[in-house]
Amino acid sequence: MKILLAGPFGHLGQEILKRLIADGHEVVGLGRNSNKEMEEFDNFTFVKANLMDSDSIKGCCKGCDMVISTVGLTKASAVVNAYDVDYKGNMNLLKEAKESNVKKFIFISVVHADEHKEIPLLDAKARFEKELMASGIDYLIYRPSGYFYDIVHVLKPMVEKGVITLLGKKSGVCNVIDTRDLAQYIVENLDFNESKIISIGGKEIYDYDEIAKMCFDAAKKPCVVKKAPRFLFDILILINDIKKTGKADIIRFSKFTLTADLVGEQKVGSHSFKEYIEEEFSLT
Repeated sequence: MKILLAGPFGHLGQEILKRLIADGHEVVGLGRNSNKEMEEFDNFTFVKANLMDSDSIKGCCKGCDMVISTVGLTKASAVVNAYDVDYKGNMNLLKEAKESNVKKFIFISVVHADEHKEIPLLDAKARFEKELMASGIDYLIYRPSGYFYDIVHVLKPMVEKGVITLLGKKSGVCNVIDTRDLAQYIVENLDFNESKIISIGGKEIYDYDEIAKMCFDAAKKPCVVKKAPRFLFDILILINDIKKTGKADIIRFSKFTLTADLVGEQKVGSHSFKEYIEEEFSLT
């Protein structure tokens, strides 16, 4: 198939790209930043564009059988927000897909996206999900529980300082998934013949206290975990809202990920989170 992949060079996007190319698909990558190494793939064309600018993506889906979008806000910005990126950007792409008679649209969302209107990084995705489901295009919506990389990226600097600070007395549980495993599942199931939402995660379920201990063990350091009251995050949110730093929504999302139970119903993958942690800390 000819597939448009929006966000081809993110952590998940690049794994999906590798799998698509390996399986013989022709891929058009759409994104704001290039990756010269990956642009050398056979059967891959990169188009530099901004999904929030509808004019810059005109005709991007022409001749494509399918669209896969991994696009979403991943870091704080005082210029754009989740509604600009996750909702408006993907809506612009959906419009192009419909105009080019694309057969299927695959969207990467987040677990529990439709349950928290107060969290823009979730609500923006949920709003797009609704638009996609009502569009008339066949769809698959994946709601992953989180990724190995993201957890270690947050906790590793804390381990290096000797203490991990968690939020609240009771730790949330999660079954985060390796991006390689999620990419494999997505690509192996491109031909699902029904439109549906798939809540998905890895095969191992841990709470954050257990994850913190695994990190300290991997770093060969004593396990020191402190618990901060949840209201401290509310104060940080208020301060950043007032100052308009663009960080408030990221903090809201971080509070959600540290305190909610994020367990994908579909449990897949061959990679172990525990082994991933050990490997990451062995590199330091």
